[in-house]
Amino acid sequence: MKFTVNQREMIYALNILTRAISTKTTMEILKGIFIEAKSNHLTMKTNDLSMSIIIEIPALVEEEGVTVIESNLFNDIVRKLPDDAITIEKKTDHISLICSQSQYKLMMMDDETFPQIQERSDGVEVVINQSVFSNMIKMTNFAVSRDETRAILTGSLLEVKNNVMKMVSIDGYNIAIKKVALQDAPDCSVIVPGRTLNEIQKIIGYNVDDEINLHIGTNYITFEFDNVKIISKVLEGEYIKYEQVIENDFGIDVEIDNREFYEAIDRAALMANQSRSYIVIFEFDNEKVTITSQSEMGQAKEEVEIKNNGKNIRIGFNPNYLMKALRVIEDEELVMRMTSPVRPCFIQPKNNDSYEYYLVPIRINQ
Repeated sequence: MKFTVNQREMIYALNILTRAISTKTTMEILKGIFIEAKSNHLTMKTNDLSMSIIIEIPALVEEEGVTVIESNLFNDIVRKLPDDAITIEKKTDHISLICSQSQYKLMMMDDETFPQIQERSDGVEVVINQSVFSNMIKMTNFAVSRDETRAILTGSLLEVKNNVMKMVSIDGYNIAIKKVALQDAPDCSVIVPGRTLNEIQKIIGYNVDDEINLHIGTNYITFEFDNVKIISKVLEGEYIKYEQVIENDFGIDVEIDNREFYEAIDRAALMANQSRSYIVIFEFDNEKVTITSQSEMGQAKEEVEIKNNGKNIRIGFNPNYLMKALRVIEDEELVMRMTSPVRPCFIQPKNNDSYEYYLVPIRINQ
C-alpha cells in the first residue's frame, strides 16, 4: 500500500474520526484508525463499538491496500507536519510516513482484528437540513440525563409523525422539546444516545443548502452527509411518557426579556454557588420578578421588569438548569407559564412555538 494525501485533508478526516476512538478500553485495536487506499481515495474508519465513523478523502493511490495505525500518535504527528503532501507506504513491519523534510516510521496494528462495520441502508430514510438538525440538537441535548442507571434517558427521542420531526430530551428535572416541519417524511421513532447527537452537532456543517440523511433501522441509525457516515447503536426500550407530566392549563403567564433575565440569574447564582442547596428564588408580581439567593457568605437580590397576566407566585429553581435553557433560546423575549410552586414551569420563545422547555421547581418554604 502506498498513497499520497494532502496534509489539510488528513487533518480534516482525523478531526472527525477521532470522535469514535475508544480511549478507555482494553482492546487496543479500538484505538486505531483503519485506512484503505483504493482507486483515487482513502476510506478511513474508527469504531468504539457503540458508534462508528467512515470518511472518504481524495488521495493519489500508487498501490492499493489496508492498514490500521494507532490514532493518538498519528494524529499528533500529522497536525505538526508542514502544509504539504504526505506520502504513506506500508512496509513489511512498519508504516513509512514522509512529508517534506520529515520522515517517520510507525508501528502497524493488525487490520484483521479491526471490528467490522455494517453499512446498512434498510429501514426508513429521513432528510433534513444540516443546520436545522444541528439546532435541534443544541436546543435539546443539554437536557439528556447523565445517569447511566436510567439508560433510556441518556438518549433523545427522535420521532417523525405527520411530517413533523420532534426531538425530546429528559433527565427527570428538565424536558426540552424541539419541533421542525418536514416534507414527505415517513413516520418513525428512535432513541439516539445523547453522546452520538453531541458528536453529530460538532461535526456537521451550517450551510443552509446542505442536507443530512438519516437511515433509521430497528437497532441502529446512520447519519450520512458530505463524505461522512456515522453509524450508531440506538437505545432499546420505551421512552418515558413525558406528555403525562406536561401542563396544558397555566394560571400564570409572564413575558420577560431573555438577556436581562439570564444575566440577573447568572449574578444571583454566584451567591447560590456558596450554598449546598443551590437554590435561587423567584417572586413574580404584576410588574417585576425579584430574584434572590443566599448562603453563609451573604445575600443577593436582582429585579427584572416583566408583564404578568396572572397571579403572583414565589417559586424556586436550580439556576444552572434554567440558564442552560435560556442560553439555547436566541429569541429576545420569553414566555413563562406556571401553575404552582410545585408544578413544572413552561418556557417558550414569545413568537416561536416550535420549542418547549419544562423545568421542575425546587420545593421552598412559602
